[in-house]
Amino acid sequence: MGLLSSLFKSKKNNSVEEQEIKAQKEFDILKYDGIRAYRMRRFDYAQKCFEEAIKLQDDYETYGHLAQLLVEKGDLQGALTPLLHMAKSEPTIVTNYITLANVYFLLEDYFAMADKAQLAIHLEPTNPQAYYLKGKAANALNNDGEAISLFSKAIELQADYAEALLLRGQTYLHKGQLEAALKDAEAVIASENELESGLLLHGAVKEAQQEITEAEVDYLRVLEIDPFCQQAYLNLGKLYIQQQRVEDAIGTMNDAIEMSPVFSEAYALRAEAKKLLGDAEGAAKDATAAANLKAAGEVKTEIVDPAASIKEIDIMHL
Repeated sequence: MGLLSSLFKSKKNNSVEEQEIKAQKEFDILKYDGIRAYRMRRFDYAQKCFEEAIKLQDDYETYGHLAQLLVEKGDLQGALTPLLHMAKSEPTIVTNYITLANVYFLLEDYFAMADKAQLAIHLEPTNPQAYYLKGKAANALNNDGEAISLFSKAIELQADYAEALLLRGQTYLHKGQLEAALKDAEAVIASENELESGLLLHGAVKEAQQEITEAEVDYLRVLEIDPFCQQAYLNLGKLYIQQQRVEDAIGTMNDAIEMSPVFSEAYALRAEAKKLLGDAEGAAKDATAAANLKAAGEVKTEIVDPAASIKEIDIMHL
């Protein structure tokens, strides 16, 4: 009996071991096929591979690949499922909450964004990005005082944090604290990170201070750096209209439309300028073009731009 029992037990153990080896092999095939397909931009097949792989094994890295893929596809809501699972399975990894905060920002769920950023702060009180993200949420919720405080903490931890300086400066400008806004704009420009945005902020502050020539110089410099910067064209055109330099405004909008023929705001601003010049027919034509382009653009923006989605989200390098 002892020998038979031993043999039976041995065969059973071998069977279990073989099943485990087979399951591991199937998991590896699915995971690495998914990675290869993802790199080849075969997103649908890669997604199926990752989803089947995690049915076989609760693998943190595979959840990360799946989340990154869904973000890049623009399925931000879908990406929350693997991301929340990652945070639950590894609750002490700060970057899980940083990533979730970024995704919630893109979903415009600013309360959830603030909550995840606060969890990151709790785990790592010296992480500047956590304060920046919570400040970004506060800024979106129009809590200017809280936003400034959080951005200031992020900058205290990382003096050259251009994004935090930029948003703090914009918030100061919104509150009418022009000197503080100007100081932050100058710091952004000096850092050479976010240079165009820093110049746009600097120009806006100079406009608010009625230093029109300096504002014009800032906007023109942005266009020298990036001839496709739509915000610089708009700022410059509005500045010219306010200064009654209507023909300059029209010329600037002509340049903007030449660079981007579907730039609806440029048509709208040119319509306003033409109306001031007494060109009613030209103004009406531009106003119609602006309305049509805006309507077409609103339909397109229902689909999330993957490039914009992944700008601040690199899950696989967490």
